[in-house]
Amino acid sequence: MKVFVDKQIGHPVKIEQTRIQRDWMDVTDNKHAYKCFPVSQANTIGWSVSFLHDIEFIWDGISDTSDSHVTILKDDGKVAYTTRANATISFNTNLVIRSKEDISMLAMPTPNWPINGVWPFTTLISTSFFKGTFPVAWRITKANEVITIPANTPVASIIPISLSSLNNSVATVKGYKDLPIDFFPKEDYGKIVSDINKSGKWTDFYRNAVDHKNNKIGSHEVKSLRLKNDETFIDGPEGCGIPE
Repeated sequence: MKVFVDKQIGHPVKIEQTRIQRDWMDVTDNKHAYKCFPVSQANTIGWSVSFLHDIEFIWDGISDTSDSHVTILKDDGKVAYTTRANATISFNTNLVIRSKEDISMLAMPTPNWPINGVWPFTTLISTSFFKGTFPVAWRITKANEVITIPANTPVASIIPISLSSLNNSVATVKGYKDLPIDFFPKEDYGKIVSDINKSGKWTDFYRNAVDHKNNKIGSHEVKSLRLKNDETFIDGPEGCGIPE
């Protein structure tokens, strides 16, 4: 995919791979949450969209077609707006995203990044032909309280996906009796994991794709997800880009 942004107008948008760090994970005991591989890996999926300045707003609790019920209190970069009404706040990302026909762009709340008082919308955009700037909006859920988005806080994560590959997928539901007879270990696997965790250690069974006896049982599709920004166009008229 290619991402274009008009740098000439000094727009304060930033796009980068969504980082693994989360404040709530930092304050778990010995940062224990980072030991959970499914959570840590999900944290890095997609590119995050953020802004280089703080944004503050407040909603008066009324949800209708008027845009006067949300008041923007601080926005030095002039990226937030309220014209969608219905207790929403929207963001001008200034990003024009172009992709091939078999790639659509999923915009979703940044994984495992809760934001008190708002509910980021999840959307799908066919970026092979969509010519507008990429839309991002939030539903406000907390009334009469100032909500602050600190600088560099992701307002959304964008993930390229293939709907054509997903289309007509079939989930076949069967009973446990259809699993191979040796699918589950004979030992009490739950007790083994619990005993290790209670000792203050971590099993890493899933992270390393091994069983409780350290035998290899498979492999991850990708263990460490790395996304790149190629800012080849950063000084040119087209802004900056991520290659297809």
